Amino acid sequence: MSDSLSVFKENPEAHVGSADEQEKPASAPSPSRSSVRHYVWTLASVIAVTIVGQFLQPVFDPINIALLYLLPVLISAVRWGRGPSLLASFLGVLAFDLFFVSPVGSLTVSDARYVLTFAIFLLVALVTSTMATRLLKQAEEARGRERRTAALHSLSHKIATETNLEGVLQTVVDTVAHAIAGQAAILLPGPFGSRLTTAAHTLHSSAGLSEKEEAVARWVFEHRRPAGRGTSVLGGHDQFFFPVCTTEKSCAVFALQFGPDQALSSEQVDILEALADLAALAITRVRLAQEAERAKWLAESEKLHSALLNSISHDLRTPLASITGAVTSLLSEESVHNQETRETLLLTIKEEAARLNHFVANLLDMVRLESGILKLNKEWCDIQDILGVVLRGLKGILEGHPLRVNIPPGLPLVKADFALIEHVMANLLENAAKYSPPQSEISVSAHYSDEALLVTITDLSSSIPKSERENVFKKFYRMRHSKDTSGTGLGLSICRGIVEAHGGKIWVEPSFGYGNEFTFSLPLTEQPPEKLDTEEGLDHAV
Repeated sequence: MSDSLSVFKENPEAHVGSADEQEKPASAPSPSRSSVRHYVWTLASVIAVTIVGQFLQPVFDPINIALLYLLPVLISAVRWGRGPSLLASFLGVLAFDLFFVSPVGSLTVSDARYVLTFAIFLLVALVTSTMATRLLKQAEEARGRERRTAALHSLSHKIATETNLEGVLQTVVDTVAHAIAGQAAILLPGPFGSRLTTAAHTLHSSAGLSEKEEAVARWVFEHRRPAGRGTSVLGGHDQFFFPVCTTEKSCAVFALQFGPDQALSSEQVDILEALADLAALAITRVRLAQEAERAKWLAESEKLHSALLNSISHDLRTPLASITGAVTSLLSEESVHNQETRETLLLTIKEEAARLNHFVANLLDMVRLESGILKLNKEWCDIQDILGVVLRGLKGILEGHPLRVNIPPGLPLVKADFALIEHVMANLLENAAKYSPPQSEISVSAHYSDEALLVTITDLSSSIPKSERENVFKKFYRMRHSKDTSGTGLGLSICRGIVEAHGGKIWVEPSFGYGNEFTFSLPLTEQPPEKLDTEEGLDHAV
């Protein structure tokens, strides 16, 4: 960025101004008028010391009065710099010689020892003024560094909390406008490097750039050097354009506007350079984060696409192949098959058709959940009634698995979509039967806790590792040991979507002995109607 300042510093008179003007957009004073005023004050201070010395002459020795003339030297050095302090030194020697060294009123000296006094006084005054001027310059540089550090710290703190590019850009231009005591805008190139447009601004007028201003901004963007007002490059424009770039490429352009008599000081230019560097890093960071997010979504989309193709290739083609084979066999060899064989083939068609229907239903449910068109038809439901419907529908799937049901009496009714909660319980029971060993027990229990109804389905399948308990509820996710088991990886994801649509939660934990416990909760946000006292709970094995 140091190269970008070279054009601006070629014309130093364009940015003369004191550091105190940073906070207030005032006109920069004329250097000649300011210097004359300083020299006048220096002369006045020497005259004041001479008058005071006249009153003190009867009391103090001439040497003590001579020391008073060091005061104008120090004050001039601290307040106005080296030139006024040197003038104070010579005027002090002359005034002391004229008014306090005999013969009074003459530049001649009767005592030669005063010549050494004058020389030492002048040397002390020169050294003192030089040191004071140097300390003043160092103090001013320290204050400038402090202001730059404060501006950078403020900007870095603000942009760290911003998550979008618009917020970052507006924070940057607000900070820049405060630093230069004027108005600022930041210009970004459009897609594929097209024309520069205003992305954020503090300008009083939101009108776009004129053709000439856009041409200057484009030149600054391409050449990575400042241009416009106060520079030797296209200096006839009212605005000052400053590049925002990294070491590799240009990111944006600052468009700055300030009063007609105002000019940027060297300190303000240094602050602007530092803010431009930080702004370039912030813009690059946000863009890289956006690109990483897009890459992540593309990867997820590709993963989803592959998983969907794999699922379709297996879970669609397998039942279709079975159905096609059975129907073909029945049609082509109708006279060969006996009644028992025909019934077996028809049963195969029925089971595979049900399997295919279940797969398509899961896909449609997932589309409805993700598109937000799933509408809940809530009504007061009894969890025992839902379980009864589910068990009748899964009689064939649960065959070979002893079922333990533990639902205590008196559980409150829950307001939910009967069909969707039935779908949740069916998916969980089918998942338990699919992954549990043959003849292993599956249990269903329910209880009321913390104003919510909790339903738990326990199986004796392989325990799910802690690192994968959250992943099993993601779309198309299947654990390694389950690759040989048919399924799409949609069932648990649909369960989560339906339960969360009801305002509940679903999770899995290891069971007390061996296996897994899938639990979902349904909130009881309303007071349910009273259940019949004659109703009994379920606590038996099926």
